[in-house]
Amino acid sequence: MKRKAVDTNVILRYLVEDPSTIDPRFEGVYSFFAKLEKGELMAELVELVLFQSYFVLTSYYQVPRPEAAEKLERLVMFKGLCMPEKDVILACLKMLQIENLDIVDAYLLAWSKQHGLDSVYSFDNDLKKKGLKLLEVK
Repeated sequence: MKRKAVDTNVILRYLVEDPSTIDPRFEGVYSFFAKLEKGELMAELVELVLFQSYFVLTSYYQVPRPEAAEKLERLVMFKGLCMPEKDVILACLKMLQIENLDIVDAYLLAWSKQHGLDSVYSFDNDLKKKGLKLLEVK
């Protein structure tokens, strides 16, 4: 079976549209995601698409950051959504629900912990405050 990816606009329609007022062209998102949730359908969710979804939710739709992260966390847990490092993404999204972090910082922190890294080449003191040693860039 060929792999298929899901795009940001599909995720956003599912997360922000009202089923009672959605444009008929897009109403298939509800059955699509119901199948993904049950694992009846499989699709790849690329990290960059997830990050863009978070950005659009928090900036354009003004969804509070913790709420956007929680919505995406529920989505990522769908049986039919495949991600290479789903555990890292879930840890990142969990962090965003409780910490005031940038999504990339949260991802880097989660990724570093998952891979046993304790240091990073960075000038970002937020990473240092969260336990990563900042390595000198020279």
